[in-house]
Amino acid sequence: MKIKFTLGPYGYEVVLGSITEKIYNQYCEDNDALRDAVSGFEENSGMKEWSENDDINHIYGAVLEEEGTDQYLNILDDQGNEILNIPLTQDSIKQSGILYEEDISHSADTDLSEQFYFFGQSGEKGEWDNEGQLFEVNQFKASDFKLHIANCDGLKIVYAVSYQGQDKVQLSVESSNPNYQNFEVRMGDDV
Repeated sequence: MKIKFTLGPYGYEVVLGSITEKIYNQYCEDNDALRDAVSGFEENSGMKEWSENDDINHIYGAVLEEEGTDQYLNILDDQGNEILNIPLTQDSIKQSGILYEEDISHSADTDLSEQFYFFGQSGEKGEWDNEGQLFEVNQFKASDFKLHIANCDGLKIVYAVSYQGQDKVQLSVESSNPNYQNFEVRMGDDV
């Protein structure tokens, strides 16, 4: 039997990139100028296009929400039979028996505490799945699977799934509809 994970309907592309103190000072009070700089409308800004300013990390996946949202995790077999359909929340994941791990964490409290950095996000609507790499199993056992979560300054994204400790399978989205963008320059607490 082959297993497909589908998560959605909302997710993000998030990038974190190093910047200089000069760049931070130039854009920390002018979000419109920052948007122009990272969107390619301002020449000689010293900034890369937003999605390429990702030397710290570049994550893409479904957003992990708190209770009371429309986010879902749906698991199907290769015949299209539903095995599991739950809200995409930590509590629901835990109750289902699926393992999860926050294995990427970038925040002002951890590895960004002494850095100036760019934070860019694009909110998208779609379904993130492992369609290109279905999991081959004899039977479905929830505890054999692990969801991998990235915490990017408090925004938690489910970006991959693994089976029985094997390599992570990155989630992908066939078509998405960007509906929200946010760009900021930030500095860690200790800078």
